[in-house]
Amino acid sequence: MKLSRIPRLRLALLCLALCGVSRAAAAEGLQWYVVPPGGDGPSAMAPPPASPKAMPAPASPAGAEGKSLRYGELIDDVAQRHALDPLLVHAVVETESAYRPEAVSDKGAIGLMQVMPATGMRFGQRALTEPRANLEAGAAYLSWLLRRFDGRLELALAGYNAGEGAVARYGNAVPPYEETQAYVRKVMARYARLRGGASPGIPASAAPAAVAAARRVGKPKDAMGGVGDMGQLWRIFTGGSNAGGANGT
Repeated sequence: MKLSRIPRLRLALLCLALCGVSRAAAAEGLQWYVVPPGGDGPSAMAPPPASPKAMPAPASPAGAEGKSLRYGELIDDVAQRHALDPLLVHAVVETESAYRPEAVSDKGAIGLMQVMPATGMRFGQRALTEPRANLEAGAAYLSWLLRRFDGRLELALAGYNAGEGAVARYGNAVPPYEETQAYVRKVMARYARLRGGASPGIPASAAPAAVAAARRVGKPKDAMGGVGDMGQLWRIFTGGSNAGGANGT
């Protein structure tokens, strides 16, 4: 059956109306409707929320600065227990292990402060891969060294690296070991940077003068701080660890 002219006209008008609606919907966004139960007509409701985009996982702290934040509270606590400046402990940790608790040196030094097992035992700590135990041992040793050398930081750091016996043998001076002298400068520079000041230079150890002083002194003061035979017994018990510092140098 052929469509009459009027139905054709109505069909054309209907097509135009639908096109207008679709364009308006495209321009303004679709509106969703729902017929409430028992309601008389549809009511508008907001479109369903778009599925949230997956948020990237927060980046883990990178570099020494981020890792220092990770251990900051623990270092503060341990430093306070041993009457140390937390920034000094940070400087030692950054130099020794770059804040890696799993670090182990080729000489067997372990953890954040690179403590030798014998040094850990000396200060009552065995689980040196555990950050708190490692920091407790290293901070206890560093605090002891500062008292041993009358608060002279460069000597305490030299003792931490090379052993207090080595410092005593050279007349209470930084031993003329390239590694130890570089270590002391590095820690002191980092400590000064953390405190926001200039790096205080350390006195360069003139090997001949230091050796001559050691010869004049004769037998060096006992590595345990002048406790005589008890110091000898301690070195036998620990296998001579006192001469090697915290990190077995």
